[in-house]
Amino acid sequence: NKYEGVVMLNIWPGYAVQTVSKNGKRDVVKGPQIIHLEYDQTLEVLELSTGKPKTDNTLYRTAYLQTQNNIVSDIIEAVTSDQVQVSIRLSYRVNFTEGKEEKWFSVSNYVKLLTQHLRSVVRNAIKKTTLENFNEKSTDIIRDTVLGNVVEGKRPGKSFDENGMVVYDVEVLNVQINDSAVSRLLMDTNHKIVENNLK
Repeated sequence: NKYEGVVMLNIWPGYAVQTVSKNGKRDVVKGPQIIHLEYDQTLEVLELSTGKPKTDNTLYRTAYLQTQNNIVSDIIEAVTSDQVQVSIRLSYRVNFTEGKEEKWFSVSNYVKLLTQHLRSVVRNAIKKTTLENFNEKSTDIIRDTVLGNVVEGKRPGKSFDENGMVVYDVEVLNVQINDSAVSRLLMDTNHKIVENNLK
């Protein structure tokens, strides 16, 4: 009785919330629309990993799930087959599949699920290639690993059955060789190749 009226929520396009009643009933509400909470309803809260690379040190709490054109960035530390450490800065583009709304809030930290799984997958792929090969084809290797090989001009993407999440694109923003001596050696070699080609 402290406040008059009811709680009103304005859910934007491309976002969703999940209402939870005291009897356990759960409903996912997609935007754009305005809803009024019942007296016994609350909102499901997500706790998302933050930072680069993503960690659980500081969690971002929100009741709003971005279901379309979501961007999750991360940094992956990996080792090539010839034992050279590399750092890859990535940006994943994520959608939540229509028709699987009942799963969207099944994972409270979908960022952790996404980044931990894809770190393992990408590290395994890099472990199987040499530094020289990875340096030349890093974007292709990562895109093939995360999104699958091109079939009829399109990549299938990476789906997560746990919550209906789909990674439909990945951008390789930067690849860095952590060993400065090896990095300089590789750069010198590339310069010599260019010099010889010009001659």
